[in-house]
Amino acid sequence: MSLDFLHFLASPSLVLSWYGFGAAAAVWVLYDTFTANRHVMPALKAGWPIIVLFFSVIGLVLYLASCRPPGIGQKRGEEAKQTHTAFVADHWKKVLGSDIHCVAGDGLGIISAMVVTRWLGLSFWPEFWIEYGVGFLFGWLIFQYGGLRAMGAPPKTALWNGGRAEFFSMITVMLGMGLVMRYVTPAVAGSPPPPNTADFWGIAALGLLAGAIFTYPMNWWMVAIGWKHGMG
Repeated sequence: MSLDFLHFLASPSLVLSWYGFGAAAAVWVLYDTFTANRHVMPALKAGWPIIVLFFSVIGLVLYLASCRPPGIGQKRGEEAKQTHTAFVADHWKKVLGSDIHCVAGDGLGIISAMVVTRWLGLSFWPEFWIEYGVGFLFGWLIFQYGGLRAMGAPPKTALWNGGRAEFFSMITVMLGMGLVMRYVTPAVAGSPPPPNTADFWGIAALGLLAGAIFTYPMNWWMVAIGWKHGMG
């Protein structure tokens, strides 16, 4: 199947518009979680802005649909807490929160490693495994461990449970990203583009979105069996 229709990912005007909207929306989401939608979990207060930056309008729609109850800014105290808890109680929303938390941590590590490996000019498989390793460590030690510690888990428990969840999440996130790197990058850019090009950031956004889609069923399973808490 031809992937020529994805050449829009290399358009500077589209990429600038995508990330420009994403940056503005991410700032608003961060502000909103500290001023109006205050009962968002601490780990997701960090995760949502990252996701909205890369997913742009898609990320903002997901935040509004799954995490921000209508009129939450007019509620205070226990009423606000109960309203938020009831709004995010649906299983698909809990799983989406788990997915967002996972992809934010993994994605931050993966994209950081991708910037470095592209400047170094590494080939596909060395780049893939470095990104996998850095993404895993970011997701495990910063987002999973930090999130569990914020919820009161002892250090050893947080380290083990966070590592277990991250191991399974990262497999599926990197599967989605790896497929984009393997098939979309050659079709759109020919060779892996450096970080100072529109191609790089357009493909990076699609890769993270693919990773989020691929890891959603895995997070559904882990929330169902109690390995992850999800949104709430």
